[in-house]
Amino acid sequence: MSSAAAAPATKERPLSFMEVLDPLVSLYRPSEASNSGSSRDADQEPRLIIIASWTDAKDVHIAKYIVKYQALYPATQILLLKSIMINTVRPSLIGPSMKHAASVVRTAFQTPMSSSSPHLLIHMFSNGGSSSIANLYEQYAAMAGPDDDKRLPPHVTVFDSCPGVYSIPRAVAFFNIGLSSFQQLIAAPILYAWAAVWSACIALGLLPDSLGDWGKAHNDTGNTAEVRRVYIYSPSDALVDYKTIEAHAAEAKSKGFSVALERYEGSAHVAHLRKDESRYWEIVRRIMEGPGVSS
Repeated sequence: MSSAAAAPATKERPLSFMEVLDPLVSLYRPSEASNSGSSRDADQEPRLIIIASWTDAKDVHIAKYIVKYQALYPATQILLLKSIMINTVRPSLIGPSMKHAASVVRTAFQTPMSSSSPHLLIHMFSNGGSSSIANLYEQYAAMAGPDDDKRLPPHVTVFDSCPGVYSIPRAVAFFNIGLSSFQQLIAAPILYAWAAVWSACIALGLLPDSLGDWGKAHNDTGNTAEVRRVYIYSPSDALVDYKTIEAHAAEAKSKGFSVALERYEGSAHVAHLRKDESRYWEIVRRIMEGPGVSS
């Protein structure tokens, strides 16, 4: 894969500086100029940043996070994992794409780090991002050789508006995204009926509880070598219940994970950055650089 210099985001092609490895996986590789221009020592920067975006996120919105990371860590590779609506109803489609992502991670960490600090930053958004990372755990482990660690390299994790669990009102709210008030009114009976049937199928074991499985994967100590994590969330989130996030964090803490909670007030789903951008990036800086983020 060839290196690509960072290009300014444009409305037409805001992610044109990234190499597409798969419809759901893209990679940004900084140029030699970016590497030499970094003011930080290599051991002070992540070697790789993984951004796992929310379902059907627009490139222009994803680019805001990637461009900021380029500014913060100009010598760091950035791996983008996308999520699309079809994966919600056919989660088995996610794994094959994550094979490409797992290969990138293994290649990035072929040479050992000279310090014990985490050099992988995972930033996931909503249940779409949660699904990508949960499948990445599996594909990374499956790719391991006899002498390879099946866990991801030591890392820190940012959970933005996730993980959630299945509920009928939240499922309806998810599928209402992008619909006008009139369209939501017309679609309501159909969506509620569909969500109720889906819920019954999960309860009867006819369908997998994908949201629950993905949430469990993040708290499985056998899957990760996570150093610390932070949850960024809000009670105003219409798609993911803040109490579910707090319960997930409490479970993680009980299993020995280093956990921090950053609760926003009045911000919508995956919109905490817009509510207070300076606070948001300070949270990211603290979780990456540590210590003092545990609660």
